[in-house]
Amino acid sequence: MTVPSNRAWLPKYCDPDSYLPAVQETVILFRQKPYLFQDFVARAISFLNSDEVKAMGFTYDPRTALPCKWKCSDESLFGVDLVLYAYTGHYPFDKGRIGGGFNEGAVGAAVHHSATNIDFGGSHVGYQPGEGGGSFGLLDRPLHESEISTSCGHLMATVLPFKRAYDNACANIYLFCPEGRDVLISVPNEYIQPGWSQDQIKLLVDLETLTRDAIPYDFNKPHTHKLAGRSLFTVSEHFLQTADTDMVARFRTPHHTPIGMELTAEFFNIFDAAVELHTDGVPRKRILPYMKYVLSSKLAPFPVKAAVTNTNIEYNRLTDCVRHEENRQFAFASFTGVFIDVFDERSDNYINLFQPIGISIKPPGKNREISLPPADVHELIDDQEPAEPVLPLKGVLAYDPPIHVVDSFTFRPGHFTRSTPR
Repeated sequence: MTVPSNRAWLPKYCDPDSYLPAVQETVILFRQKPYLFQDFVARAISFLNSDEVKAMGFTYDPRTALPCKWKCSDESLFGVDLVLYAYTGHYPFDKGRIGGGFNEGAVGAAVHHSATNIDFGGSHVGYQPGEGGGSFGLLDRPLHESEISTSCGHLMATVLPFKRAYDNACANIYLFCPEGRDVLISVPNEYIQPGWSQDQIKLLVDLETLTRDAIPYDFNKPHTHKLAGRSLFTVSEHFLQTADTDMVARFRTPHHTPIGMELTAEFFNIFDAAVELHTDGVPRKRILPYMKYVLSSKLAPFPVKAAVTNTNIEYNRLTDCVRHEENRQFAFASFTGVFIDVFDERSDNYINLFQPIGISIKPPGKNREISLPPADVHELIDDQEPAEPVLPLKGVLAYDPPIHVVDSFTFRPGHFTRSTPR
């Protein structure tokens, strides 16, 4: 029996057979709580002064090193600038773009100011403390008339149209077992062939992994009398083996049960029919090939998954840039992670937490950096005695260290409240 396929309708960059470079998993990154950004910077500076870094061929001179930031242009992140100013005495050079992008064009200007660049950067995501791990993707904004909005707004504007398409598919693909034997799956035709929908965002189930065969019409079997606009298949055994046990039990009843979050990345593809592509066929928005993984993660809310994924992509742009021969003579120390933004009513300020994903050190005269894996970063940073700020920290920030904000961060991978930013 031939397994049906609809992969011919996919753009080339969505080909499931093409390997997509992996990004770090939130279950690894969030095994430990994030840092207050000022605490991370204090320890990062001590690390730069350590014998370990000197042995790499990197010398940190606070009088001449240029602090740099690459992050979104968002008022919730202004504390990042103030912290770098307080700990270095220099105002940070901006290498960022809206949405947490890295601006390669700024590197030439930055090394013109200093031959040693100290980079702190990444995407950001709003966090609201609460039960069930709190919620991500929204942030209180006192200057905003509705007081709450998406964060990162740019990143969420990219992801949310895909999220709506994914949620619709999760709610409208049904599984049931009419005769107590094979589990069948009823799929709206718009999720099989893109021409059945006028929506710009196209979600296609992957028939090769999700189904076993198409169900033919049988006059004597009412369950095969297909509904208008739908197709009927036997669901694959592989899908049933990987799905949640409780959900499989529901699928094995005559009741039509929505597929829900069991529609994981292996079983669908999603793309923008009007996407802008580079000449090599890769989308200009580099997060798009990862979108199905962002949407269907069972371990992390999609805003966190999007921020982690985008940070990985932009960090690669940073490392690719500093490897250019024209930058061989310069030194770069890069501290990359996800900024987690909380509006703290106690201090009446935005507080920035920071979850590191990696550290890289490129000594002068080298064209490759020395990278430290994320599993080692917390241990390495925790071992450092925090450096003292050059300028009085409270005087620069205008509030006491908000340790309570770290205590209020209760998210654990796999245990969280799902919410959709509006």
